[in-house]
Amino acid sequence: MSAPVRRVLAQHPEIAEIVACGGDGTVAACASALDGRDVPVGIVPTGTTNVLAYELGLPSSPARAARLLDGGVRPVRFRTWSVNGKPMLLQLGVGFDGQLIARTPRRMKRALGFAGVVLSAIRQGVAFDYPAMIVEGELENGDPVKYDATSVMVANAQRWAGPQIAVPNADPADDLADVLILTYRHFGELAAFWLGILLPGAPHLGLSYVRHVRMKRLRMSASGRPVEAHVDGEPILTTPLDVKPLGHVTLLGAAKR
Repeated sequence: MSAPVRRVLAQHPEIAEIVACGGDGTVAACASALDGRDVPVGIVPTGTTNVLAYELGLPSSPARAARLLDGGVRPVRFRTWSVNGKPMLLQLGVGFDGQLIARTPRRMKRALGFAGVVLSAIRQGVAFDYPAMIVEGELENGDPVKYDATSVMVANAQRWAGPQIAVPNADPADDLADVLILTYRHFGELAAFWLGILLPGAPHLGLSYVRHVRMKRLRMSASGRPVEAHVDGEPILTTPLDVKPLGHVTLLGAAKR
């Protein structure tokens, strides 16, 4: 996806705005193709969860979102991150979330939408083997840290799997990644965490096996098999993973009233 956008930008340097029609992965691919150019990216959401659209206050209806681009938007600055050299705009899921994205057939998502993801999550959750992982890095105050984990979620925004708030107060413009260190070890704990994300008030963050930290950079490794990971909904990597700041892009969100 990024390569065609780069070619168009090279052929037409006068382009002042890009419109991404698709899901979060499509938006992220368009944003990553800018290579530092200050060209804003508008969004017409047609994906399964459309987390970025919710984060930016855009309508879930593609037609309404498209109409909004004609004067009803404002620029929103997003910090981008590098994950093993690949750009990340929104999120990195390692462990259960990475496995879920990697092993859910695209045809199921296209046919059933979010319901298809839920059905796959139940099946994957029952079979999940809770891999032993190590997370090392630097906290926002500069202190070095090292944590054990069975899954990790690196968030660049408040929402994760739709409109619900998963990481309150996460700021996509700052130089910190909001990281959830998860140490769930059986299906009951895993299910309680993900059900908590769907409920108001972020009750999942109060669970004993959930740690929320803000980090400047981090590295994840696994002692056994390589652990699957997704970047912005694309299952393209496995551990080990290095996450560090990269650059900035401008997305177009709904104008404040």
